[in-house]
Amino acid sequence: MTDDDPILAYFNRSPYRDLLDIEVTVASEGHAEGRLAFGEKHSSNRTRAVAQGGVTFSLADSVGGAAATSLVRFPTPTIDFRIDYLAPATGDLFATADVVREGGETAVVDVTVVDADEAHGSEIAVGRGVYKTGDLPDDAPWDIDQRA
Repeated sequence: MTDDDPILAYFNRSPYRDLLDIEVTVASEGHAEGRLAFGEKHSSNRTRAVAQGGVTFSLADSVGGAAATSLVRFPTPTIDFRIDYLAPATGDLFATADVVREGGETAVVDVTVVDADEAHGSEIAVGRGVYKTGDLPDDAPWDIDQRA
């Protein structure tokens, strides 16, 4: 994937992901990777750097959506996403996502989020998302006119 890849461009121009410092770095053939540069604005604790759970969730959902989008080449809205938090996030995060099933109308994606600063990347969270991969209606609020 290059910086001019339309999937990466689609995900990395999101104002929300920009606000949280989420970057999707790989999105190809049902696999995606991304990172979040942890900062004070992500913390839910004023005295200690501990990410608010929604930060980890947002990274996981973004990377999961990129994996699904890489298969169908247009936006894949989230239908459902569940996450299990395994450890507090206190530094930069790295996420990987893989489509485990794409059935024409939906894709199921498994996501793992790890601490990017640790040598072995201890697991912070695991999640599973379901994304709409069937055609979106013309009045959908996603920028489907700019297909990836």
